[in-house]
Amino acid sequence: MRIAIIAVTALILLGTGAAAQEISIDYTRADFAHFKTYAWTSGHRAADEALNQSIINSIDWQLSAKGLTKASPGENPDVLVSYHVVFDSDIRGTGFRDGLRNLRWRSGSKYVLVGMLVVSLVDSGTGAMVWRGMASGDVDANASPKKHDKKIHDVVQKMFRSYPPKE
Repeated sequence: MRIAIIAVTALILLGTGAAAQEISIDYTRADFAHFKTYAWTSGHRAADEALNQSIINSIDWQLSAKGLTKASPGENPDVLVSYHVVFDSDIRGTGFRDGLRNLRWRSGSKYVLVGMLVVSLVDSGTGAMVWRGMASGDVDANASPKKHDKKIHDVVQKMFRSYPPKE
């Protein structure tokens, strides 16, 4: 399963050419009203611990806003939550015409850092994935930690707009 997620993530990252973030949701038929508690399980974390904490806090906040409560240790949660973060670089071409009557063509390319965040909810009773949100987009490596936190919060909030899914 982990290899499949990484392979899909790599394919999506390679095909990401637009500067805007892309968000998609996938889910199965499940009784989402039944899910009241959650617990964290392992995923593919980023190397930066501050980034991981920002992601966890944003997901915790969204789950809480949707009516789910974090299970206490030893308690059996309804769903298990994990997230996966992947970064890659993409080459973007630039080109424009310059001068009177557009007689000259200037072009170039640059590397852009692209990131993907996948949040998964698994039914702890059946082990089946019931909901997954995926977001990919450009990452400003020079942005301040505050801007990174805001971007993460906004992306996670957009993901969870479709939770629980409406049939």
